[in-house]
Amino acid sequence: MRNQRIAAARDVAEKLHAAEAAIDEAFARVAQLNMALPEARRSANLSAVVAQDVFSRAAGSMQHLAAARQEMVSAHEGLFEAQTDIGLARMNFGGGGEKTLTGASNGLQVVSDAA
Repeated sequence: MRNQRIAAARDVAEKLHAAEAAIDEAFARVAQLNMALPEARRSANLSAVVAQDVFSRAAGSMQHLAAARQEMVSAHEGLFEAQTDIGLARMNFGGGGEKTLTGASNGLQVVSDAA
């Protein structure tokens, strides 16, 4: 049964990390678009009122992607809790990067920064 849980957790972790990466990639691409819009307007010598709705919608999409990212982070945290609940807390299922507590301080940040 433990091997089945590990296999299931690995599969979910792989899909979770792919989803997180996709959101980050979309965020970066929309940021590039948002940078290109005013440059294109200036280079075409257009009035600021031209396509203002496009500027607003493209900028608004960043907020939606940020909200989607926050939801994915919350899902990730929930999956870590589930991992603990099923006895796999000490296992690392990849994804890279250092995990930190959100909204909390472990009290060692200043020490690690000074080291």
